[in-house]
Amino acid sequence: MRWMGCFPLLALLLVLCAPVSAESDMGARPVLYVIGDSTAAAYGPERYPLFGWAQVLDYYFDDDQLTVQDKAVSGRSSKSFLDEGRWTPIQEALKPGDFVFIQFGHNDQKKSDPKRYTEPYTTYTEHLQRYIDDTRAAGASPINRNGWETPKKLVHSMGEYPDAVRELAKAAKVPLIDMYRLTERYFEKLGQAKTTRLFINLPPGLYPIYPEGKPDNTHLQEQGAYAISALAIQSIRRQRLPLRAYLTPQHRSWGLNRRLQQKAAFD
Repeated sequence: MRWMGCFPLLALLLVLCAPVSAESDMGARPVLYVIGDSTAAAYGPERYPLFGWAQVLDYYFDDDQLTVQDKAVSGRSSKSFLDEGRWTPIQEALKPGDFVFIQFGHNDQKKSDPKRYTEPYTTYTEHLQRYIDDTRAAGASPINRNGWETPKKLVHSMGEYPDAVRELAKAAKVPLIDMYRLTERYFEKLGQAKTTRLFINLPPGLYPIYPEGKPDNTHLQEQGAYAISALAIQSIRRQRLPLRAYLTPQHRSWGLNRRLQQKAAFD
């Protein structure tokens, strides 16, 4: 038996891939499943401009070669997603060659909610280990929130959760895309003002769904979703992870990434 490739996620995330055996039907189109919370979830047009970063992943992949299914659900943690039975149908549907992105962490921090809270180095990593064991895997740490010590220096809001993922990935010998560090560098390069425009920070009267405006430094607008997903895609290429085989041709996705970076930077 050999293992097919794996890769990145955000907001505290693991990436997994199902094993491939010699008897496997390699002609079947693989599926990339995304599980996680509201920062990765897909939203309908009635929620615009709210976007999850994984909502736009399919733009980077050749849909004749790979299908992306975003199964992330708002408000879930590594614990509640499992306890509610949301992982079970995905696990049962996994076939050799499929991939799984797992992004949890933001809701795992909520000590006031025992249905969701996990400790970074115990219950949190235990739940992530369950996902790894069920698929077999790769991983990624969480994206940063939009919180600043100064206009050029981010506040580290995720506590020990990113380090816990890093240690788990190392111990389990799975690839890691460190989105926490990638987004830190990216946001600090943009600065506070431009980064804030990637998030749902809306003035009153701009969108019908938010008539009174909305200050939200966790969830992304459309341009934020594209900018963050582009970081993950670039890391897939940089690390030469097997999922790169399903990306659109270099010249196409490079051009898309460049346009998205320009849009995100408001050039």
